[in-house]
Amino acid sequence: MKATDSSRTPAAWEWHNDMPLENTLRLPARASRALILNRVDPETLEQPEVASWLADPATRIFGGGSNVVFVRSQVERTVRVAASRWWVESEDADQVDLVAEAGLGLDALVRETAARGWFGLEALAEIPGTVGAAPMQNVGAYGVELGDRVRWVDAWDRHEGAVRRLERDACDFRYRDSRFKTESGRWLILRVGLRLSAKPPADWPPTAYPGLAEAVAAWQDKEGRPPAAMSPLAYAQMITRVRLAKLPDWRAGLPGSAGSFFHNPVVSTLRAQALADRWPGMPQFPVEGGIKIPAGWLIEQADLRGYRDGAVGVSERHALVLQHYGGATGETFLRFAEYVRDRVRTLFDIELIVEPECVTD
Repeated sequence: MKATDSSRTPAAWEWHNDMPLENTLRLPARASRALILNRVDPETLEQPEVASWLADPATRIFGGGSNVVFVRSQVERTVRVAASRWWVESEDADQVDLVAEAGLGLDALVRETAARGWFGLEALAEIPGTVGAAPMQNVGAYGVELGDRVRWVDAWDRHEGAVRRLERDACDFRYRDSRFKTESGRWLILRVGLRLSAKPPADWPPTAYPGLAEAVAAWQDKEGRPPAAMSPLAYAQMITRVRLAKLPDWRAGLPGSAGSFFHNPVVSTLRAQALADRWPGMPQFPVEGGIKIPAGWLIEQADLRGYRDGAVGVSERHALVLQHYGGATGETFLRFAEYVRDRVRTLFDIELIVEPECVTD
């Protein structure tokens, strides 16, 4: 059932009753009542019924459902930004400043900007979810994080009932984290200001991460041109091939997944050395705050890659991806995730942290 308000701004917002909640894990989930925002201008947000809905702490914010586990299948009150325009704010020979609304798919924006020859987002190709959800966990891949490109974020402050512009430093971007995630439930992201480059970076094209050097070499052999001639779009397409070789296609149906399910743990240098002594060949990467160890490697050493328990399991292509094959509940899926965590904890004494939001109440 759908009802559209037409008293002041037709189609600016919509109410839906008993609405299915999309999620890439393909777990059953519905909203008893949902508000869809097709526009995010102040006039819409300040409408009494919209503002009241946003102010209620019981109203849950959901985007494209790419980073959520619906442990509870029925949610009473939700809101989602559907506004999906993007535009160039300014452009010169060196850089491009653009603005994207929160409902736009991140992958779509990556491909649009890469196709125009702009550098900065191409490594984020094939990451599911929306532009509005991306700053929450500061999504990243192959050494690039969205926060690196953010100028500012416009968000509805549900505590103050007003739009606030948070400059990049105020967003507190960290590895898979941000102010928006730390202050969960307070912010409804409306639009994001980004700065891209019209020129390639000095290390173009980046090849430091596993699989990229080989992929760039294959491109060079096929195209007969030096790697430096690779366009942002060609790089994004290469990243797509690399990711799809080891990760399920989030656009397809079953099996569903939420992408990388656990954070890569960061341990102290001393702890990392002790682990390396016991586990020769353990991959380790220096990062701010310690040494990062790939969670997928830990899960694989626990002999869980490709392991399946009925309707849930670990991907055969990448051990960091947990999959739903159909017929499971959110409770079943979360229990399986806990089983994976227990195996890793027993073997390495390392606690894996779940990356997606788990809706339990």
